[in-house]
Amino acid sequence: MKRCIFLSLVVMLFCVIGCNDAEKGETAKTLEASETRQYEVFGMDCPGCHGGLEKLVKKIPSVQEAKANWVKKQLIVTLHPEANDEDIYDAIKLANFTVGKRIK
Repeated sequence: MKRCIFLSLVVMLFCVIGCNDAEKGETAKTLEASETRQYEVFGMDCPGCHGGLEKLVKKIPSVQEAKANWVKKQLIVTLHPEANDEDIYDAIKLANFTVGKRIK
């Protein structure tokens, strides 16, 4: 009985290690195929403003990560290189902020 439990634990351990390695590989592939863009955003006056904008931008399928900063008046987005800036601009306008220029 003890041997059966031990073997079960060993098998589970190998499964966990294998799953973690697979996730790391996927993360590396995703990061390789991403681009970071920075936009000016005017009208954010508080942390709640930038939190709402981040949530809205993260809903865009090509966006992997979005970080807004109301003090610096900017939005930094990590997305797929083929993504369209217009989608980001539309999300900024939908959040009732004014779009500035794309910085990089």
